[in-house]
Amino acid sequence: MNPLRLLGRDVAIDLGAASTQIYVKGKGIVLNEPSVVTRSLATGKVVAVGADPAPKGETLTVRPVSGGLPYDGDLTRHMLRHFLKKAHGHPFARPCMVIALPSDPTGIIGDALSNMAYDIEARRVYLVHHGMAAAMGAGLPVKEATGNMVIDIGCDTTRIAVVSCGAVVAARSLPVGGGDVTKALVALVRREHGLVITEAAAEDAKRRKPLEVPAVDPYTGERRTVTISAELVSMATKTPAERIARAAADMVEGLSPDLALDIADRGAVLTGGGSLLRGLGKRLRQELGIPVQRAERPVESVALGLGRCVDDLRRIPGRLVIRP
Repeated sequence: MNPLRLLGRDVAIDLGAASTQIYVKGKGIVLNEPSVVTRSLATGKVVAVGADPAPKGETLTVRPVSGGLPYDGDLTRHMLRHFLKKAHGHPFARPCMVIALPSDPTGIIGDALSNMAYDIEARRVYLVHHGMAAAMGAGLPVKEATGNMVIDIGCDTTRIAVVSCGAVVAARSLPVGGGDVTKALVALVRREHGLVITEAAAEDAKRRKPLEVPAVDPYTGERRTVTISAELVSMATKTPAERIARAAADMVEGLSPDLALDIADRGAVLTGGGSLLRGLGKRLRQELGIPVQRAERPVESVALGLGRCVDDLRRIPGRLVIRP
């Protein structure tokens, strides 16, 4: 047996607030599960992780990741160990890991992510700028001397990056995402129809055509249905879209004239789960005045970009890898 098999195939990890995806070298994305951990209220022990069903009894489900970073380190490590065991099929893997770095590559964030990876038995850790990973996964020509803008809309964070000549030349993140639209839609249904819907129902409705979802009358407890119209979704989308467009426009204003002209001509590509929102692309086109299109596989773009790195690190320009 090849002793390297015991170390496990190298992996790429897209650690998101809503979900975590793991790409295994030579296999592709093998895991995509909710970034959630469920604990027993009676014992405090973890009883379920990700998509695993929680046992009966009083439990509390939490999301230990926010903005691509672990805000609860212990639970995040527990969750990632569980996911890696699923991805590799055995508990003793020590793979090289490629992870998206969501923020400043010179600060403590990079150290925190590296330390977490080594805590879960990484053999070596590579941090790749989140914007570069999203652009690569979306199929943008990142090595060419042209400006390419990618807008990655996650659950709680939107990241905007401009890449050119194999480097990220501008990047910005803002605390707004698809979750804000979900909450706004719940509030609008309550205000416009006097009914209460769950966030899960709103999440489904905001991505599909006019849809009837279950609702409850908060005063009588009567179960009803309500149609989520395109107009209601548009109202919920307005403020987040305006904030994203304003941040993207500010970024373009700070670019060199050549890069700004490239963005005006080539437009922006949307990635992330939030990009699936009905009408978002059209609204951003109107706000920005440039072409806006969605990546072919928007939800998987970051994981696919990281996967390109993990498939053959030697063929990736060194400047794409922030810290080996």
